[in-house]
Amino acid sequence: MTGLFAAKTLILAVTLAAALFFDIRYCRIKNAVTFPAAAAGLLVNFAERGAPGALLAVKGWLLPVLALFILYYINVMGAGDIKLFAAIGAIMGLPFVVYCFLFSVYIGGVIACWLLIRRGQFRDRMWKLYGYAKTILLTGRLFPYSMKGDKDSKFIFTLAIVPGTIVNWVIVYVWL
Repeated sequence: MTGLFAAKTLILAVTLAAALFFDIRYCRIKNAVTFPAAAAGLLVNFAERGAPGALLAVKGWLLPVLALFILYYINVMGAGDIKLFAAIGAIMGLPFVVYCFLFSVYIGGVIACWLLIRRGQFRDRMWKLYGYAKTILLTGRLFPYSMKGDKDSKFIFTLAIVPGTIVNWVIVYVWL
């Protein structure tokens, strides 16, 4: 384990811990967490590999912002979550953040189903989601998913991002 890899891991751990704290406490992930983390990721990757490392960090930051904007637009993911994924990508690179996202969505889906079942809302939510998907397929128009009067069904997605990132880190750097 090189010093720069240890630095990236430390930056990642501090970023995840700070994001989780702010999201639980304030239901927001502050730019003061994600932007310095992304900048630190850019610097460490540049120090590690030069210009190709900086490009890796920029790609790792840019793709989550562009790809996940659609989830923000349809009201499924918050902007702070997207900026957190972008910071993770800037620190660890594009391939790492793609798998973090996949693990986080899986874990988030399990959490969401558990919450909906626990609150007795699972069947109603699945019908609502079915209607939403059917309308998109029939009209070809993407529109924001309505959550009016449905604040109870939202949850802090950082509770899925943190374990998703940890699982990915363990798989990539411990098991492989």
